[in-house]
Amino acid sequence: MRSREVPGGVLWAVPAMVLLAWFGAAQAEPRHAVTTAALALALGVAILGNGLGGADPSLEATAAIRWAPRRALHLAAIAVLTATVVTVVTTAPAGVVLRDAAGLTGLAALAATLFGRRLAWTLPVVTGCVSAGIPAIPEPFALYLLTWAGQPPDSVAALTTAAVFAVTGAAAYLTRGPRRIG
Repeated sequence: MRSREVPGGVLWAVPAMVLLAWFGAAQAEPRHAVTTAALALALGVAILGNGLGGADPSLEATAAIRWAPRRALHLAAIAVLTATVVTVVTTAPAGVVLRDAAGLTGLAALAATLFGRRLAWTLPVVTGCVSAGIPAIPEPFALYLLTWAGQPPDSVAALTTAAVFAVTGAAAYLTRGPRRIG
């Protein structure tokens, strides 16, 4: 746990998510609560996503253990922790929080696979900011897929997009691991 910087990540992520989600819960508009929950989840996943690889990639490459189960457990822990914290604090529907937590965790795993653990935060943060920054768009538009994290709970396209990101990111991370830089 320490080699993946989990304790330090939790100490930073939980208060930051609580503060951001609490701010969104104080707003009366439901869309604002959903987008703030998406931002809080993106922040938490970004902070915890730094632990998706160890500090020494060559040491991990020589380890004689199976990494896939450990990587899967790590991804599940990130999704569950972020979803639990935001669900407790925010007024956003639990289904939206679970959908966004799974999708954003998949994006962090994909970013860790493509860019390395230090840049695992990029895709979740960009997605959270785009979802919060662009107003609600009717579903037939392609831009709707960019704002999937801030869409209402009954959106099939948002659920499908989150599922694709979760499965693709998890599959890439479980099979390849984080990118080794250096």
